[in-house]
Amino acid sequence: MKIRTLSALALALTCSASCFGNQLLQTSTTWAGEQLVYPDGQAQITSEKLRIPAGKTSPFHCHPVPTMGYILKGDVQVETKDGNKTLLKQGESAVEVLKTLHRGTAVNGDAEIIVFYAGAEGIPTTVMAGSDSDHTLCTH
Repeated sequence: MKIRTLSALALALTCSASCFGNQLLQTSTTWAGEQLVYPDGQAQITSEKLRIPAGKTSPFHCHPVPTMGYILKGDVQVETKDGNKTLLKQGESAVEVLKTLHRGTAVNGDAEIIVFYAGAEGIPTTVMAGSDSDHTLCTH
């Protein structure tokens, strides 16, 4: 029993520095400097794996809830409807612009992104430009 306890303690001490990972991002603003605001209602977390083929651009859309992306593969040029741009590279994390129409283009090959939405039940994570909800949930 004593040997098992010592082994568990040794594992815990060894693991404390290497088994729990590194923080990818901590912020209270989007990549464009907007303050994050959580929606009212029952909290709901959603995640998706998105793929954008090389050279392709997603349609303009907005996120009415805080959205964080981690670039698994490739680079993504993100552009707002008014022309504000940022380049997100493989291995980087960023919080998307909030309620702002934007789109992403895969540069330097195919792009894969893991996206996490901090939303609320009944509120869409993504609204496409020109949709019925566009004018009430997105800033133009």
